[in-house]
Order: sequence, then C-alpha cells, then structure tokens
Amino acid sequence: MKKTFFFVGLLFLLPGILPPLYATDVPRSSILYWESQPGSQLRDTTLIRLYAKSAELVSEIDSSLAWLHKGYKVALNLHSYTWLAYTHNQIGKIYLRKGVTFNAIEYFFKGLQYAELANDTSQQAFSWDMIGDCYADLKDFEKATSAETKAKKLYKDTQNLPDFLGASNDLSAILRARGLYQESLQILEEGLQVNQEVQNPRFERKAYFNLAATYLNMEKIAGAEKYGLKALALEQQLNGRANAELLSLLSLIKSQQNAEQEALNYAGRAELYLAYEWPHVKERVAFNLYETYKYLNYPDSALQWYVQFVEFRDNAMAEGQKKRIETLRYEYDAQQRDAQMQVLEQDMVQQSHIRNGLILGIIIFLLLVLALFRINSLLRKRKEELDHTNRQLLAMGQLLQQTNATLETRVEQRTRELMQANRALTLKNNEIQEALIRGQSIERKRVAAELHNNLGSLLSALKWRLEAIDFNHLSPSEEKLHESVVRLITDAYNQVRHISHNLMPSILEKKGLMPALEKLVNDLNRTGKAHFELNYPKDIHIENNKISFELYSCVLELVNNILKHANARQVVIEIVQTERFYIVLITDDGVGIPNPKNLVYGNGLENILHRINSLQGHFSIYPMKNEKGTTVTLRIPRKLVKPTTKLFA
Repeated sequence: MKKTFFFVGLLFLLPGILPPLYATDVPRSSILYWESQPGSQLRDTTLIRLYAKSAELVSEIDSSLAWLHKGYKVALNLHSYTWLAYTHNQIGKIYLRKGVTFNAIEYFFKGLQYAELANDTSQQAFSWDMIGDCYADLKDFEKATSAETKAKKLYKDTQNLPDFLGASNDLSAILRARGLYQESLQILEEGLQVNQEVQNPRFERKAYFNLAATYLNMEKIAGAEKYGLKALALEQQLNGRANAELLSLLSLIKSQQNAEQEALNYAGRAELYLAYEWPHVKERVAFNLYETYKYLNYPDSALQWYVQFVEFRDNAMAEGQKKRIETLRYEYDAQQRDAQMQVLEQDMVQQSHIRNGLILGIIIFLLLVLALFRINSLLRKRKEELDHTNRQLLAMGQLLQQTNATLETRVEQRTRELMQANRALTLKNNEIQEALIRGQSIERKRVAAELHNNLGSLLSALKWRLEAIDFNHLSPSEEKLHESVVRLITDAYNQVRHISHNLMPSILEKKGLMPALEKLVNDLNRTGKAHFELNYPKDIHIENNKISFELYSCVLELVNNILKHANARQVVIEIVQTERFYIVLITDDGVGIPNPKNLVYGNGLENILHRINSLQGHFSIYPMKNEKGTTVTLRIPRKLVKPTTKLFA
C-alpha cells in the first residue's frame, strides 16, 4: 500500500519553484530614467531590482537572462557581494523555471558563496531553499533534505516566518517522499504552531494537504480524511474550487473507506479539473484515479486511467529528454556568458588598477611638490657648502692624480688574475662537458640494459607461456587470435631489442663510429622498408668520442625522420673527411620538402641543431634539383676549438 501512495507527489513544492503568473508591468520609462542618472548606490540597486522584475515578467528564458545579466554587470561594478548573491540567485530561479536544473544549482551555489562573503543571512537562506527545490526536482531527496533544513533554520534565525513556513512545507513533502513519515508529521505540526501567529491560510492549506498525503501513506485513513477535508475547505475558500490532485487524493481516501459514491464524486470532480493542472500533476492525478477505480473494482475505468497515467508519464519522460537537450544548449550559452563575464571582471580589475595608479600618481606628485619646496630651501644652504667643497676637491684632485698611477698598476695586475681565472673556468667547463657526455653514455647503457633485460625478458617469457598453450582445446578463431598475439609479442620484443641497441650500441664505444653505422645500416636493411647504403673512405677514423657520439645520434634521428615522413626507397649515407672537417651527407629519394624556407623545426630537428652547435659545426637541409628527394649535410670541425671568454673589449 505504501508503494501505491508513494506517487502522491510534491504538489506544494511548486509555488517555490515556479514564477508568479501575474505581476505588475515594469514601465520602460523607469528603467530608462534610472539608467540615465549619474552613478550612485541608489541608482545601481534600483536598476538591479528593476532588471530582476523585468526578467520575471518575460516568458522567454533568453530574454529573462539578458535582463538579469545586465543586473549582474551593475552588481559587479558596485563591488557588492550582497547584490552579486541576489543576481546569481535570480538567474538560478530562471534556469529552474525553464527546467535546466543543473545550471540552476550552479548559480544558486555561486549566490550562496557571495552571500556568505557578504554575511547576508537572508540571501543564504534563499539560496539553500532554492538548492533544496533543485535537488527535489532531481529526486535527490537526501541532499534536498539537508538544503531545506539549512534554509528553514536560517529563515527562523532571521524571523522570516512566511518563508520559514514555506520551507517547512517543502521539507515535510521531501521527508514524506523518503518514507520518513513521523519526521514529516513533526515538521508540519511545528509549522502549524508557528502559523497560529502568522495566520497564513495558503501555508495552512498546503500543510493540510501534506498531512493528508502523509497519513494516507501511513495507512491511517481517518487522519488522511480529516486533513484532506480541511485542505479542501481552505482550497475552495481561497481559489473558489479545489485542485485536481487534492480531489483525486480524497477519492483514493474514500475508496479505502468503502464510501463508493463519495469516492466516485471526488473522482469525477478531479477529472473535470484535470485539464487546468500542470503536466506532472496530471500524471499523479491519473495514477490516483487508477488506484481509486481499481480499488472500487471498476476495471474499465481503472484501465482507462492507467493508460492516461502511462501517457502522461511518457510525455514527462519526453519532456525530460527535451530538458536534457536544452540543458546542453544552455550549458554552452552559459560558457559563452561566463567567458564574457570573465572579460568584464578583468576589465573591472584593470580599471581598478588604473584608478589606483592615478591616485598613487597624484599622491606622488604632491609629495614631489613638497619635496621641491624643501629642496629649494636646502639648495641655498648647500651652495655655500659646495663652494667650500669645491676648493677641497681641487686640492684632492692633485692627490688623485698621484694615486691614479698606482691604480693603473693594480688594474693590470687584477686583469691578469681574472684572465687566469677565466682560463681555469674554461678548462672546468670542458671537463663538465666531457662528464656530461660520459653521463649520457652511461644512462643510455642503463636504459638499454633495462629494456633488454627486464622488458625483453618479460616479453620472451610471455611468448613462451603463450606458445605452451594446448592448441587441441582451442577453436579456430581462438587459434587465429593466439597466433596474432604471439606475432604481436614477437614484434614488440624485436622493437625493444632494436631500441635498446640503438640507444647506446656497444659497438660505438668499442670500435667507433664507422662500425656502428655499418651495423645500423645492416639492421635497417633487414626491415625492408627502404634500402640504405653507407659510403666512407677506408682511412677515415674519428678519435674524438664526443664527435662520434653526437654524429651517431644525429644520423639515427635523421634516419627515423626519413622512415616516418619521406616514403623513400633508397637512402645513401656518405661520410667524407677533409683536412679541416668531417662531412656527413644523407640523401633520400622520398617525397622531398616543397619549401625548405618555411620548414618548421620539430623536436627531432631541434635536437640535431643543438648537437651540431655543440660541435661548432653546420647543419643544412635542401631538396634535390630536378627530382624528388632531400639532402642533409652535417659539417663538423675535426679539431674542436676550445671556447674563450673576453673580459675586456
């Protein structure tokens, strides 16, 4: 039975969520008048209120938001946390009215932050009240309970009894939806006691409805009937007629009392007024009528209203989907508006800095004027002192001429000392560079060993495990998958082995650059992607380890670029030795470079450029003439010139 009554909804949450249907129009002349007034706090706060009122009166959400964002800009220029909280809360109300609940929550929480900064309890209470409505709309009743409880306490602390009663009604409906019936009754009884002082008939009507629905959920039919009839009397007194949900609730109560005729009477009136209700209310009314007719054993009518209930529910789901689509659109619009607001905030901060700078400049100017008056009076006194000092300086000049000769000798001596120190620093820098090369070599060895020993061993072990699988128990598709995995692991192992060898080939350290390049070319030719050819004179021998290491790294980087981008079939690597230089030429027949002047240097080319610069060499790229392809030239001095530092021009 409690499951049946769970669909008795939160009808009386709606007045806090929905905007007023009627309001006094805001004259456009009033807005124009206040916009034309000079800046003042009265003018700004009045405009914010007028913009908010105009936003309530328009039906299009975009127009409402346009009014409220104008108010937000005024509040921003006003530097008032209170009015920033107010404008954010009003924007949240518009989003909630449209059904864009997540955007509404975002603005209510921003409004809450500004209200806390302003220590504005009334705006804090309003923010929590609206946040509770949002969570109730999203069916997150635990968060809704927490938010409405905070709002209720803040309303009570500020003696805002009308809104306290509204929050009490909302909280009781949420607790009832959670199945916490005793807590719901306690909240309503507390609210009715406070209402004896306020005498708010609208709250009393909502409270009676909530009491009737709660007692019905608790299967206490007598209590449900008592408060349902009280709600009906107040509803007719205030509005001239009862709403369809209250009538459907009474029909359900009467059906539980086996008062068939009265139940049918209330059901008929509910059907009559159903057309005037909101879509989500129609869904709950249809379900109540379905339960009523089912309990009274009217299967045809029960089926009819169950079909109506399903139709309303499906429409609500479709509307929910539409709201989600609109939510995405408004999220995009909100991002655009937030970007504009950020620009506005930045402009405001910049203007504030300019204003502060002007004030500071005026203060400094006044201080300078005062200082000038003071200096003028001191200058007269100083003139006499300067005349006396001038005579002393003339005497000192002769002494300085004698001292100058001694200083020149000391400067020459100090210069020699600095030059010696500079040479020592240069030697130390060369030692550091050599140590860096050794460190790079050691680290490359370590990484290569880690790849080969750890990852390579792991891939080998994984391959052996897979090869040990019994094929007799595998289906053809599984065998095919097994073979594919083994091939992938084999390729991965070969790639790891290739990378570990290329990071720091032992042959480069043991035998030098030429054997290392021969091994690299042989390995590349085995891949079959392109044919590589290495040409060099037999008598060439590079003894400098730094040159060998850097040239090998550059060639490896260029080869990788050719394989990735050039789509070449033939690559020639040629090394020439002249009296002063080592020259490396790498030529391919690939797609080439359309416009070398506009060539963008990536990380690989940047690394090559840095390495060649460290060798005091030259690096160039140019396309082949009359045919496709590219030639890269690396020119390195055979003897590196040690850098020197000139202390004096």
